[in-house]
Amino acid sequence: MSGSQRIKMVLFVALMCVAMSCTISLAMSIINFGFSPGFLVRWLRAWALSFLIAWPTAYIFVPQVRRLVDRIAR
Repeated sequence: MSGSQRIKMVLFVALMCVAMSCTISLAMSIINFGFSPGFLVRWLRAWALSFLIAWPTAYIFVPQVRRLVDRIAR
């Protein structure tokens, strides 16, 4: 993988993790807490934690999933 491709992969993973962790943590926070007092702090804490879990997970699995998709699509 060239340097440019590696940068693209890291950027892709980072942006997907931000979007997915934001969306999922927001949905789960609304389901679990509703829009109660302190909601914003709870959601931001959940978002931070979910991003810390999503980043390494996606970084590990994205290349493997891409290879699998390439094999299936052949």
